[in-house]
Amino acid sequence: MSSYTDLDAERRNLDNILRHPNIDDHIFITLIVASFVGELVMRVSLLFGLIYWLAITPFFFIASIVSEKAKTIQTGRETAHLIKYELFYWGSAFIAVILVFLLWDTERIGPLEASIIVHIILAHTMFLSGIVLGLRFYLVGILLFATATLSITTQLTLNFSLDLVVIALITWLGLKVKNQFILPIFKRESDFTKSKDGYPGKERRTS
Repeated sequence: MSSYTDLDAERRNLDNILRHPNIDDHIFITLIVASFVGELVMRVSLLFGLIYWLAITPFFFIASIVSEKAKTIQTGRETAHLIKYELFYWGSAFIAVILVFLLWDTERIGPLEASIIVHIILAHTMFLSGIVLGLRFYLVGILLFATATLSITTQLTLNFSLDLVVIALITWLGLKVKNQFILPIFKRESDFTKSKDGYPGKERRTS
């Protein structure tokens, strides 16, 4: 009986957290920080950087699910088949990351090349998640693409300074244009066919 009570209490606490009016901001900032930490780890050790990007893949998946759950609780609508979409996105990304890790383990590529390839895989997956999850996931994907590009094209000392500029710009955009959209595809409701009641065809009321 006590275990059920504790489980209910934990669920209520989680719901209270997800109902926080600024939960989207917190998730967005957390993703930015996780991306920035990855850049720092790569500068300390290429091997640890590779392991970090491998470990962060499930974290990005969980953040995607939590973000959508928060939206569902706050708006009363949910995206149909979200778990399936995200499992396809992040499951395939994780398999790709494992294969890159095996390439490094068999010494076919070095840790630097492996880290950058994993970085690009995560950028691509995060950007695709924006189709379902909205503008901020596009922005995190763009951030990862940009920092990967800088890692490839610039020297280490200059690279870090440019990374900080890109991270600051993406963070500002994510917080500034929370409810504004630059292109139609960035607006979630434009990604799906409208249903008769005005809601997107791939979303439904939870009640």
